[in-house]
Amino acid sequence: MKGFVYYVCPKCGSVSTSSSSVSLSCCGSVLEPVVLKQADGENALPIRRDGDEIIITISHPMRKDDYITFIALESYDGLILRKLYPEWNEDVAIAMKKGRLVWSSSSGEAYYQKISF
Repeated sequence: MKGFVYYVCPKCGSVSTSSSSVSLSCCGSVLEPVVLKQADGENALPIRRDGDEIIITISHPMRKDDYITFIALESYDGLILRKLYPEWNEDVAIAMKKGRLVWSSSSGEAYYQKISF
């Protein structure tokens, strides 16, 4: 499946996705697509396999003013999206699939990294 397009409302933090570009609005503002950058060693999230799941370690401060807003796993047959909130310092478990891991922070930075175990 071709990559998804992500939209995050800067006011309420709502996350929307689409399989192509669309025109979306939220809280009275037109949303722009999130621009993804490939994560390098410094920005990559630590991932480990645990049986039939992958465990993503949240290595971000997760403060109210700076936190990861969502994590998504794109695979050949769909999308798994987890919304995150400030002060949640838990690891995220997702069913094991090969694909692309995408995440965005409240500062507007967004990254992706390949997953292949």
